[in-house]
Amino acid sequence: MPRSNNGRDSSSRRSRSSRSRSRSRHRDRRHHSHRRERGRHKPKERNLGAAFCSMITIVIMSTSLAEPNWVSLQGGGCVVNGVGLDHLGAFQFFYPGKFLEQFIQGPNNKKVDIVYKFGPNDLDRMENCVTNKAVILMKTIIAFTFIAMCCTLIAFLLDLIGPQHRALKILRRNAIFNIVSVILCVIINLFCYWLTEEVSGLQRRTKFHVGSKVEVTFDISFYLITAAGVMGVIATAMNCLKRFPTHDHMTEALLEDYDGLEGVFPVPPPEAQSSPLSNIPPPPAYTP
Repeated sequence: MPRSNNGRDSSSRRSRSSRSRSRSRHRDRRHHSHRRERGRHKPKERNLGAAFCSMITIVIMSTSLAEPNWVSLQGGGCVVNGVGLDHLGAFQFFYPGKFLEQFIQGPNNKKVDIVYKFGPNDLDRMENCVTNKAVILMKTIIAFTFIAMCCTLIAFLLDLIGPQHRALKILRRNAIFNIVSVILCVIINLFCYWLTEEVSGLQRRTKFHVGSKVEVTFDISFYLITAAGVMGVIATAMNCLKRFPTHDHMTEALLEDYDGLEGVFPVPPPEAQSSPLSNIPPPPAYTP
């Protein structure tokens, strides 16, 4: 009898352990399926209004680079092939130009010509139009415009697709790339002001007549960059002022914490098994 009881106890322990393992595996599969279902049914947080503003910003910046008028010149000594030049554009600085040797004109040696070769042809030469600092400023403006376009393109894709990754969601909801684009537009306008001051000083030194009035002002592309910055501000407001659901983050965090604490709590004990002796009917009532 003791051997049979020991064998019965060991078999019951093995059956209980196997049931607990199967129950834990079933619970793990259930929670994994719940996680997949939660990830599959998450709604896309698209912001089509902000995406439209970002698209308009990209178009405006592209137009500013294609527009030949960044700085307007009047009354100075800037000439190209003997003809007066009244504007400076970005297309004149895409080519890796170079300065040629400066030479002196006139009997009194008062006029110094600064010749800048801005194209592959021999006729692509500007005289008394830009200095070395002005060329660096214009190339910096072009580079910052391209960077601003890339940042706006990333913001456009985030607003259009609405990814659910946590880092991308933070970048999209806080309009980080739109803010960077707006800051770059402000920097570009500051560089434009610096460029006009540099070119204006050169035009005053090289003007043809002593009493002529020199005017160096902003032109169309400057105002296009300003308009692009305004559109970037509107896109930023559309993202930052939009109300997004916050309960989903709390629910996901609580579910993840619950899933991680499952192994801490003990498995509930199995139901008590009935022994063979429990099925024996009670003895009859005692009768004297």
